[in-house]
Amino acid sequence: MSIVVAALMLATTAPCPGSTTRDVEQCLAAGLARADAELNRYYSAAVARLTRDGETTSLAKLRASERAWIAYRDAECDAVYDWWKGGTIRGAMTLGCRTRITEARTLEVWRNWLTYVDSTPPILLRSTPSD
Repeated sequence: MSIVVAALMLATTAPCPGSTTRDVEQCLAAGLARADAELNRYYSAAVARLTRDGETTSLAKLRASERAWIAYRDAECDAVYDWWKGGTIRGAMTLGCRTRITEARTLEVWRNWLTYVDSTPPILLRSTPSD
């Protein structure tokens, strides 16, 4: 295994087999797609809860926080890409960044909007990040 492929594998949040940069990046992109889908599911459930409960101010603030989070994610991971721009690992590092930040956002949406302070079960079960 080449040093580049080994480094690419270390940049991931989950092991991605492959012997080429392209193989590893395809695997990472699939992992990011799964993380995005999970975040969308949790975010939709949070919006549904706030809408159902008539919490218009909280809903507006959640939506504003989501826009701010998207800007943060894009800026952070674009900076990671720029930092690694001199090598083929840049794609893997950027995909890993986006996946980790997306998984962290999913957890925050779950904690803040889909759980209760008492023993009521959460609206959605918490998924476990891949790292």
